[in-house]
Amino acid sequence: MNADSPDFIWRAQMGFARHELIRALPRAIEPFQVIDPAANPVEMVHENRIVRLHTGPDGFRAIASMRIPQLPVSLEFFGFNGEEYNVFLARFRKYLQKGGG
Repeated sequence: MNADSPDFIWRAQMGFARHELIRALPRAIEPFQVIDPAANPVEMVHENRIVRLHTGPDGFRAIASMRIPQLPVSLEFFGFNGEEYNVFLARFRKYLQKGGG
């Protein structure tokens, strides 16, 4: 495994402010552990696997008079096979889903 080349990359615009996303991470990424939540990227580790969470600047999307947080996010996966990636991402998305779906 080359630590500089991720096995997988996932990108999204999420409806969170950064502090909200970081607060919700521990439950969404079990059994992974957050190393330093203040860092960018935030590293999450479990056994020989690493996920790096990069966030862009906090922003907002306006819908009528509502302002909805919007945060560009990318996850880089190191030491993952396809099944491990799918399992991690399914849990991450399930626990961080907002507003039903």
